Amino acid sequence: MKRESSYDAEELPSKQSSHNWSQYLRPDPLYYPHPIDAKRALDFNNGKRKKPYDELQELISKQNKPAENVKTVIHWFRNDLRIHDNTGFYTAVKQFEKLGARILTIFTVNQNDWIAHLESNSKLTFMYRSLKSLHAKLSELQIPLYVLVFDSGVLKLSNSKQFVTWLRDQCLMISKGAVYLTANVEYLTDELYRDIRVFSVSDEKFQFNVFHDTCIVEPGVLRTNQNSQYTVFSPWYKKWCSHVMDGRSPTNLIEPLVLRKRAYNDNEETENNEFSFRLPLQFVSSVPIPDASEDAAWSRLTTFLQKSVGNYLDKDILPSESSSHLSSYLSLGILSGRCVVNEAFRLVGSRLVGKSPKDMTPVEQFIREVAWRDFYKNVICFWPYLSMDVPFNLSSLEIRWDNDFSNFQKWCLGRTGFPIVDAIMRKLSQVGYINNRARMITASFLSKNLLIDWRWGEKWFRKHLIDCDLASNVGGWGFISSTGADAQPYFRIFNMERQSKAFDPNGEFIKKWVPELKDSKNVHSVIQEVEDYPNPITDSKSSRQKALEIYNEGLYG
Repeated sequence: MKRESSYDAEELPSKQSSHNWSQYLRPDPLYYPHPIDAKRALDFNNGKRKKPYDELQELISKQNKPAENVKTVIHWFRNDLRIHDNTGFYTAVKQFEKLGARILTIFTVNQNDWIAHLESNSKLTFMYRSLKSLHAKLSELQIPLYVLVFDSGVLKLSNSKQFVTWLRDQCLMISKGAVYLTANVEYLTDELYRDIRVFSVSDEKFQFNVFHDTCIVEPGVLRTNQNSQYTVFSPWYKKWCSHVMDGRSPTNLIEPLVLRKRAYNDNEETENNEFSFRLPLQFVSSVPIPDASEDAAWSRLTTFLQKSVGNYLDKDILPSESSSHLSSYLSLGILSGRCVVNEAFRLVGSRLVGKSPKDMTPVEQFIREVAWRDFYKNVICFWPYLSMDVPFNLSSLEIRWDNDFSNFQKWCLGRTGFPIVDAIMRKLSQVGYINNRARMITASFLSKNLLIDWRWGEKWFRKHLIDCDLASNVGGWGFISSTGADAQPYFRIFNMERQSKAFDPNGEFIKKWVPELKDSKNVHSVIQEVEDYPNPITDSKSSRQKALEIYNEGLYG
């Protein structure tokens, strides 16, 4: 098995590389030389092309328990970097105990995926530290973790024949006979096609099984009365609440999968299994990275629910940010969404009901926000082109974007002359995180006031957020740009000054991230008599009127 040596992420100095701006404008032609268009996307909707999720579901329905000749059970960690309440890992352990076999775990690295999918350095550094912590936790159970590195000199994604053949060979190499490999499903198109290919190389020596784990309710389970997939959140959430309540046990809303803490292999299995992988320098982040361990995730959840959830209704206020800050742990599966809802429900004390947000307690609102992650994954499973750079509303492809590249760069760098926008964008670059309100404000400004294709901004967020979950990122941008599932009406355009006054009333946030304005008498205004601060790059009133005309023409002809 190949391992790659480089610098340890913890030992690196801050480093800023020159920027490749073209990566935000279109899918990388090295990996996607023939990107999907509206006609081919429509083939998914009219049944001419089978959806990868449906293909994988068929394979899952036919998968078998491990054969009697299996000598090694392996769990393939992906976006599920935890031990507690992990469906695939739990199944691997139970099969290991039943068979009396060995149990190993693997994590695969393919830098091509990171580059093609625009994974941010902050997210990758967070992932690396989580992986390191997971290795230590597994060592306590005497379960080795092998980090297997695919040859990055070959421009092939993990959904390629080359990768899955290599994966099979690597598993057989570290095993002592036939292999039973488990993993949890990832719901993006490239990853679904990857797993379909892995099934294609399965045989009597190499058996592959995947399990639903990421979502609290498996995608596709909840359907409308017409037996179709939901595209609107509110009715879907009501059914989601009912489904979760129907499965409630006497002790938990959702029963977690808990493993006994014991030695699962002989000492020799883990004695030589040192964590030798080093994150390559080009992927290391210089922004502050929080503790990425599973223990830290649980600590943050517990602290939030015990001390801070009462302030959750103020989660949009920019200086205080009373959100849970669990998103980075959820996006990498360091914490199970089921456990988050389970622990939060203990504070609800009765039934979980999909009522209007204005009638909800802070805890109920928090659970509702977690459910949005399920909703967007459900949508991306059944409209797979959403992870292929095509919007949910195909009519929106007719919108005549201005796509002023200079204005896009100014938006990215926080030099628009709109204080609230600039403060948010500068924080994103320096910290790798902004709250949901901040994301909506800046997304509205880009897609409506600047009339720049929202997909450029979505990619910028993806490349800079520590907590990016593609389904939620695309879903959020689709909502605010009026091009997605359950999107806001196109005529809803945020007024930047009003947003600034509502969510940064005293200007603390702006003055912190735009220090040029620390002495400004009105930090909410675009009129600033400060030499080092730029003039506004557009006019709020005229840009709003133009957006209304362009959107109406594009969406309705």
